[in-house]
Amino acid sequence: MRTLQRIVGGTLAALLAAGAVAVTGTAAQADPTFPMYGPYPATTAIDGRGSMDPNDRTATDLYTTGEDVYVRCQDSGLSAGGSTIWDYTREGYWIPDAYIRTGTSGFVAKIPRCLAIGINGTPAGGGSNSGPYPVKFAVDGRGSANPADRIRVDAYPAGSSLYVRCQDYGVSVDGSTLWIYTTDGYWVPDAYVTTGTSGRISGVPLCSSIGISGGGATNPNGGTQFKIRTTLNGYYEKTLSGGSVWDKYSEGEYVTVMCQAYGEVNYGGSTIWDMTSDGLWLPDFYVITGSSGLVMRQCDSDGPSGGGNRYLAKTTLNGYYGKSLTANSVVDKYPGGSYVTITCQAYGEFNYGGSAVWDKTSDGLWVADYYISTGNDDIIMSRCDSDPKPSGGPGNPTVPSTPSPGSVASGNIRSAIVNAARSQLGTHEWGDNCNPYGYHGATKCGDPWCAMFASWTWQQAGIDVYFPYSGTFETWGRNHGLLRAKNDIHPGDVVMYGTSYYDSHHIGVVVDVLPDGRITTIEGNYGNKVTQVGPFDPYHPAPIHTYSNIYAVVAPVADPSTDVTWSTGTVSDQDDERDGIDGDEELCTDNAYSGIYYIACLEYTGSQVRSHLYAQPLSTFKAVRGKLTLLDSAGDLELRTCQASWFSNDRSCDGPSNHPTSGNVTVLQTDIEVDGGWKHKLRVASMNVDGDEQKNGTYCGPTATQAILKSLGKSPLGSQDYYADKLGTDSLGTNPWDVRDVLNAELAGKSGLVDYVYHDYAAEGASSDKWEFVKNKLARSVDLGQPAAIVVQAKDIPWWDNDDTFTMHYLVVQGYGATVNDSGVYTVDKFVVWDPSSDDHFLATSSEMYSMTNMDGIPGQGHMIVVAE
Repeated sequence: MRTLQRIVGGTLAALLAAGAVAVTGTAAQADPTFPMYGPYPATTAIDGRGSMDPNDRTATDLYTTGEDVYVRCQDSGLSAGGSTIWDYTREGYWIPDAYIRTGTSGFVAKIPRCLAIGINGTPAGGGSNSGPYPVKFAVDGRGSANPADRIRVDAYPAGSSLYVRCQDYGVSVDGSTLWIYTTDGYWVPDAYVTTGTSGRISGVPLCSSIGISGGGATNPNGGTQFKIRTTLNGYYEKTLSGGSVWDKYSEGEYVTVMCQAYGEVNYGGSTIWDMTSDGLWLPDFYVITGSSGLVMRQCDSDGPSGGGNRYLAKTTLNGYYGKSLTANSVVDKYPGGSYVTITCQAYGEFNYGGSAVWDKTSDGLWVADYYISTGNDDIIMSRCDSDPKPSGGPGNPTVPSTPSPGSVASGNIRSAIVNAARSQLGTHEWGDNCNPYGYHGATKCGDPWCAMFASWTWQQAGIDVYFPYSGTFETWGRNHGLLRAKNDIHPGDVVMYGTSYYDSHHIGVVVDVLPDGRITTIEGNYGNKVTQVGPFDPYHPAPIHTYSNIYAVVAPVADPSTDVTWSTGTVSDQDDERDGIDGDEELCTDNAYSGIYYIACLEYTGSQVRSHLYAQPLSTFKAVRGKLTLLDSAGDLELRTCQASWFSNDRSCDGPSNHPTSGNVTVLQTDIEVDGGWKHKLRVASMNVDGDEQKNGTYCGPTATQAILKSLGKSPLGSQDYYADKLGTDSLGTNPWDVRDVLNAELAGKSGLVDYVYHDYAAEGASSDKWEFVKNKLARSVDLGQPAAIVVQAKDIPWWDNDDTFTMHYLVVQGYGATVNDSGVYTVDKFVVWDPSSDDHFLATSSEMYSMTNMDGIPGQGHMIVVAE
């Protein structure tokens, strides 16, 4: 990007950096660094236009009769003065070519086509803009309806699409004389585009009917325009020592090459020279033709010299006996600036600049390819061996294979995009804009690649798009109904910087949206690498972002109403005061993986609950997606998806609404995806147990029994005295097996319930499998919608102050929090219990429950529970 910016400066440089077509509507300031052609005298007073439309006047009498006009480029537009040729001037206006004297009624051979250098003057009102239509393979852009009139190599890469302004007839290609004029201002053979018909597209006008001519070729002798890598002299002969026009061609400029020939070895060991339309020679090494060999007709019959395998050593190099910098070597074997004869190439250990390519010399030694000017960072010659290319390294980035189009479920699309973007952070371009984000992960060189990277992230989500120009995303979004407002941005969306399709500078992939609307993006070709930017305000990206305006937001998929972005929030107090669960306090369970801690909660508000999921990345960014599945007490299912975001601070995702806890059990299950992988589920379940405070010190058993029956809808419901009599409660209390029998008798015949069972497990260690089994029994009872009764030792109840070893008490288990592994086994870490002594609800951890139910002061007793199973 640095070299282009030096040549074209300011605004246009930004456009080229985005792969953009640019500049319509308003005048630009004169740019003396841009190559100019002329002067050409005006034959009459001329108004300046904002596009190639005679009615698009933006400056009256801009040029007076006889005034000298300097031209940047020429292109085809609406007819004016009997010609469809237009000139783009030094001052940034469009004028009809018919009104200045250039010495020809056609295109001037040495002046580039405007589209070839990123300037688009297409009239806004002309043509139908039908499409998009996929190209069948890589298609060159022509300056007229003539296959020999190539003005832009690979204008439409394989896998890309184009839009049609109009159609007309020209020179036959593959049996068809029908041609397409694209919205980008190129002519392409209709036979190379899949339009669904072999004839005219319905509703698309003839180009001639709207003033666009597909006639005479702009390069009648078969010239083709190619961009050059650096500022070049134009030589009179095929030798660097011959006479030359100093700095004739500026870095980043497109030059018209008429033919090629072999000559003296020039740069990078190349012997190929290119003849320009000015009659001067250029060293082919610095002309981006897409090949290190001949791609055009030969100018003469001279053959190659030096075997075509002599390359310049950039610095003095050792010659190694193996493909490793630690192998034995001949020190300083090849002086810097000398030419080294290379016989073949191979992959080996990483050497310099992250490269793993090694070159074998005619001396039988190996040299690090990084310091050999072969013109490419990868292998370009025959392989010396079949050793595979190693993965990784800044010079050899690799990307995952692209899933089949449509193979990613719509609910997983945003997560796949965020994780794809995150996986490439730090990937740096190499060579001439080389990057691994071409169509379906192919290596692509020679063009800015921000939109290629954005396309690649969407391809990883099964969306078959490939847009080398950022503005095409906006057109795609409009055609698919997926344009979004700046206040409705979600992770996985793309944002486009600039002012319009024709003025699209850059593009970024959104990976996080803060609750205040600020966004974080991951962007390709930002500082020549994949970079994270933000957070910043999408309404005012600068100064955090290089670009100051977002003109479009495009979503990859239409989201269901249950999808939300993460918000901020913290876990409420979880009854730390031991005064019973108050409003806004929560039953939670949690789990942790490397780099992240996550929590699922049911928040209590009276007799209602609301679900939450909290995620706390630990000192690093994580791409996190959550899913809340809530089955409420009425049996209604609700889902909510927290869209994947790439964040490093605490976030929360809230369930949709409050739900009553009466009637049956409310179950919240949360799933969390971290960096593309799903982790263990969290499960929180609770039901409403609302009894009366026990009448006296021995009535905890009858009161617990009464509360369980009330929660299960028993009617009529007996008094505490009634159940004390049924249970045989005396001064020593109530036997738990009697609780089992009374519950089953009272609930007999009630549909949807299972019998209660009494278990008494001998005391075990807190880490034993037996205790895990007990906890799962309690949780499964709640899952069945039937509260469980447990017998505890009073001295171990955390919210009591009692030291009597032999006092036992009944509690009712009405909820729990657990982690569920892949086999469906619960690891319960918290319970919600109702205490008859105070008619209040409390939270107890797994270890506290163990201490209470483990009758360490009563020999032979422990873990006495009455559960439904």
